[in-house]
Amino acid sequence: MKPVANPLPSAVASGSRPKRPRHSPYRTPPGRPATHGGAVLTRVLRTVKLDTIDKRSQVGCALRRIREDLIAQVGGVDQVTPALSILIDQVAIKAVITQAVGEYVLKQEQPVKGDALLGVVMQHDVLQKTLATLLAQVGLERRAKPVTDIRRQLGMD
Repeated sequence: MKPVANPLPSAVASGSRPKRPRHSPYRTPPGRPATHGGAVLTRVLRTVKLDTIDKRSQVGCALRRIREDLIAQVGGVDQVTPALSILIDQVAIKAVITQAVGEYVLKQEQPVKGDALLGVVMQHDVLQKTLATLLAQVGLERRAKPVTDIRRQLGMD
């Protein structure tokens, strides 16, 4: 004769598979609220191409503005190599994340808890160092656009 009711949950739970390990080391354990948006913003922007971000949003406007400024700094679109384009995209992402975390730090009443700094202050410091390294690779000095002779442009040469 078949059983009419479902077995008790305790009988089912003992034979169930164990929980699988977490896939991403960047995820916080369930039940712990995020203390700031830096980790979440980093995780999201790492997987998103800049072309897919809505240019009308605050993040989209900031990314576009930073990218355009850096392209102008290196001498214009004609002077940007594919490798430099990747670096410029990463600098824009890192600058937005650093700015967001910096604003969070400034809103805190006390950046010190007990005798130690808050962890987010240290993370902001690391983000700033990484941003400075990326900016140094792009180049900190403004480069002039190459100027062609007016006679060559008009075909008089």
